[in-house]
Amino acid sequence: MLSVIDQPEHGHWPLYALWFISMPLIKVEKQSVHSPNDTFKRISEMLNGDKDLRKLDSKYKCEFNSKDLTGSADGSMFKAKMNVKEQQGGSMVEITVDLPLSLVLVKGMVEKTLQKKLEEALS
Repeated sequence: MLSVIDQPEHGHWPLYALWFISMPLIKVEKQSVHSPNDTFKRISEMLNGDKDLRKLDSKYKCEFNSKDLTGSADGSMFKAKMNVKEQQGGSMVEITVDLPLSLVLVKGMVEKTLQKKLEEALS
């Protein structure tokens, strides 16, 4: 709890208050009928080589761990993590993307694009 001393003066919060402002978070999950390994391979290939995703941030780089069925993508505009888990009848993919505050207005577009790409990769 902030004391009276910590309250904003003249409408400005102290710098440490910015630590509590979180980045917009996108979480997309998709169930797959494919095995976890096959799902991981399909999603990894999509994330690594998709031209539409590269248009969002041409500088992003992907790293994948096939043993743990996880991956990450780091770019100048976002950070993302991927996880594939075994689930009855196939697998579940979860992708979490952290966007900077400057991209909060395009959060919906990024989420729809990611859902569409997952659908295509797993069909």
